[in-house]
This record gives sequence, structure tokens and C-alpha cells, in this order.
Amino acid sequence: MTNVPLLKHSAASLQALCASCGLKKSGTKAALVLRLSLAAKHFQPLPPNTRVLSIDLGLKNFAFSLLSPAPASTPAPAPAPPRAPTPSSPLLNISPVHLHAWHRLDLTLPPSSTPDEQGGEAAEKDNEKEEEGGGDGFSPATLSAVTVDLVKSHLLPLQPTHVLIERQRFRTGGAAAIFEWTLRVNTLEAMLHAVFAALRGAAPAGDGLPNGMPLVVDSVLPRRVAGFLFPDGLLPVPVPEPEVAGVGSLTGAGEGKRKGKGKGRGGNGAYQLLKKGKVDVLGAGLKEGQLVVPQTEQAREMVGLFLEGLAARGQRKRGRKSKEEKDAVDEILTKMDDLSDAVLQGAVWLQWQRNLERLVKERPELLETTEM
Repeated sequence: MTNVPLLKHSAASLQALCASCGLKKSGTKAALVLRLSLAAKHFQPLPPNTRVLSIDLGLKNFAFSLLSPAPASTPAPAPAPPRAPTPSSPLLNISPVHLHAWHRLDLTLPPSSTPDEQGGEAAEKDNEKEEEGGGDGFSPATLSAVTVDLVKSHLLPLQPTHVLIERQRFRTGGAAAIFEWTLRVNTLEAMLHAVFAALRGAAPAGDGLPNGMPLVVDSVLPRRVAGFLFPDGLLPVPVPEPEVAGVGSLTGAGEGKRKGKGKGRGGNGAYQLLKKGKVDVLGAGLKEGQLVVPQTEQAREMVGLFLEGLAARGQRKRGRKSKEEKDAVDEILTKMDDLSDAVLQGAVWLQWQRNLERLVKERPELLETTEM
């Protein structure tokens, strides 16, 4: 019999507990308990030097952040007392994290471009070249070189112990066709995993980097992050299911995003609401200092720019603006969407690990051998 004590709880309670640990929450009660048991058995506590590199994928909008768990002694405005992650009351609050780096890149530009400031004349020339059909900047050979340069020049220097890569969809906005741009981003996703796997394989122990640094690489489904931030009932309207390879949904069409070239046109009203909600959550955390604590000058500068963008969004519909001014505001909003995803994904993943660790301590029966 599978873990009788937990089976006594309702399916809804078990689903909430799975969601609090970042696990799939569909299936029978027995399947949910088995899923929790397997997660508990495979759980590895985070080392003291944990550095989480969280990546929000995109070719024109590649955002990433470097986070670490904030010590328990970090001062914070009195949050609600933490509760044990029981099936009836899962931990849904996010503990503070330290922000060490926060960037957004346009990978369609030459590698010499500077992070966060890529654009302008180089971007215009790149767009003109693509529209004229000249060159193939997305061939496997070209994109593989871009990926290797990205990892070596921007990601590995951050010395992460864990790498979180946003899981991609196969379709955009529920369309019947699979768009070429979606395939390009999926190719980038696969190449990132391949590069990190090759680096891990070159390590003496086969589970880290050649320099001896440990490295764990994991895929994160955006819908599970959104489900953690906005449990059922917290969004004003239900979010439809996306067409993702073999999985269910919570966040709907939102796993592909943006206007124009990128991950698709998030025209779905529910997804637009979700995007705004995530930006607001991060904005509130940055303003109050409860969620993200910048640790470097670059991180503090990006936090300031993000808050400026939040203020600009509030002014978007006030007064008349020229086309140039509107385009500038739209660009800020797009950057905010990508940047917020990169930070929230890492912060939520860290909270999943904390919740799972507490679950293992308070439910030791999950570590017992189960029989179906």
C-alpha cells in the first residue's frame, strides 16, 4: 500500500502539496503520494555556496539572473510566520534571495555587443538583413557557435552551481502550425543543454565542470512557476491550457511571449494578465526589499532600471505620446517581462527546494519503500 497516512488527505490537499514543491499535480491520490515519495528520496539539500543561474529563453530576449538563498538572519519586514508544508497548508510564500547578476541579451546581434545595451543601429541592420533574406544566422552551425560563446563568455564566469533553463513549448499561442521562430528558440534550448552536458561530462567526476565546480542543470516549466505564484483563484480569469509536449497546463498561451519576433504574440487576455501579475509581484518585492536583495553594483543598477520601467508603465496611458515615445515604453515593458521571469523562476525554484527539504524532515515516512 502506498503511504497510508498521506492517502487519508484529500486529492486537493495532495495537489497543493505537490504544487508547493514544484511537482506535477495531476493524477490519482496514489500517484500524487508516489510522486512526493520519489521527490523526497531523490532530494539533495542545497550546499551553502549555492549559486542559481536562472535563464528565461529567447533569441532577441535572452534574460538571466544569478541568485543565492539569503541567510535566515537576513533582515526582512515581518512576514507571515512560516507554516509546515502539510497537505492542507503548503508553503506558498517565497523566502528572500540575493541577486548577484541580472542581464538581458539579444543573441541575434554580434557577440561583441554589450549586455543590456544591445540594440540601436546594430539591431536595425540585423533586422534589415533578415527581412532581405541575406545570410542565415540561425543555421545549426551558426547557432551552436552563438550558444558556446554565450555559455563561455556570459554564463560560466558567474560560477553557478545550478542552472535553470526555461522549458519551451512546441506551439505558439495555440496555433495549429509550429512557427519557425519557435523552432529556433527550441534549438537554442537543446544546444544549451548539450553544451552544459558536454562540460559536465568533461569533469573528472562527470557531474560538474572541468575546474571542479559542481553543476546541476534542470528544466523549469513556466506554468508551474505561475501556478506557485498565482494558485487557483488568485487570477481574475482562468488561464487556458497551452499545447506543450505531453504536459498539462496552468498558465496557458503564456509560455511563448512578447510582441513581434521572439516567442510569439501573447495575444491571449489571460496571459497578458499573468505577465502583468508577475511584473507586479517582482516590482513589489523589489520596492519593499522582501523578495530580492541586490548584492552587486550591476544588480542594484538593474533593480533601479526595473523600478523605473514599472513607473513608466504606470504613465503609459497618461497624456499623448509620440510614436518614438510609445515604442520606447513598449521596449521597456518587454524587457521587464523577460527580466521578471528570469528572477521569479529562480526564486520560486529555491522555495521549492526549501519546501521539499522541510517536507522530508516532517514526513520521514516518504523515505520508506513504497509498494503499489
